[in-house]
Amino acid sequence: MADEDFYTLAVKNGWMTQQQADAARALTKKDSPKPKKSGTFVSTQTSARVPDTLALKDKINTVFQQYYGRDADETELQTWMPLMQAQYKDASGRSKTTVKSTYKNGELVSTDYLTAEGQDPKTWLEDQVKKNIATGKLELNQLNIPEGPAGKYFIAIKNFATDNGIRLSDEAANSYARQIVAGSLDENTVINTLRESAATAFPSLSEKIKAGIDLKTLADPYIQSMSNILELPSTSIDVFDPKIRSALAYTLPDGKVGTKSIYEFENDLRKDDRWQYTENARKAVSGAALQVLRDFGLQG
Repeated sequence: MADEDFYTLAVKNGWMTQQQADAARALTKKDSPKPKKSGTFVSTQTSARVPDTLALKDKINTVFQQYYGRDADETELQTWMPLMQAQYKDASGRSKTTVKSTYKNGELVSTDYLTAEGQDPKTWLEDQVKKNIATGKLELNQLNIPEGPAGKYFIAIKNFATDNGIRLSDEAANSYARQIVAGSLDENTVINTLRESAATAFPSLSEKIKAGIDLKTLADPYIQSMSNILELPSTSIDVFDPKIRSALAYTLPDGKVGTKSIYEFENDLRKDDRWQYTENARKAVSGAALQVLRDFGLQG
């Protein structure tokens, strides 16, 4: 029997007065648990309590680890801590924290303590740090490599440029690296820019370079031939060697720029002054002398 039916019946049978029934019915409804709301709901409030310095220091170090690869030093903390604390003040200068509580199906799942303007403090600090990085505020080591993630991009960009016959200055690589970390430039844009430069320098190989094949890979057959004929370590030969570059951007008899054939390239290498001092040259000369003796019937 439903509660309402019970109270109605109780009044009819004189077990309680109408006033008593109404009071009991109201009390029952008040004590009944409210059904939990389904879905996700966000409740936003403000508080005069702001995060303590330890909590803010953790946020600063988290951002520094992400963009510099290290914690903030004491000088940096002294710079950023007041700036972070200032984000928790309203226009009148009073302390204010925006508390964002997220509920799912009636249960509290997260609480975020945002700035007075309702912004994630980590996001705010990231924006400021990225601006600094974009303008060049990064420490460089003795090799001129920037600290943190920018250093990784610096090395990758320099190596990529080298593999594609592009002499890229440290300053340019540093600028590219900083802009990538700052989010103002995409890494693929940098790579494609360098590919375009390589394709322009070696027009006969431009389509292959643009398709993603590094110049170093395309030059490998020439490098191996030069290493074998002049008896040089292949690791000592790169795409900046004048003989390699001239073979990859060779002016053909018709005036067009192409690549020198391996056969012609190897013949040219045997005219190099270095070749006469190789074991290859000694064997070639010995073989030629032997053939002369045979031609004259002096050698069996």
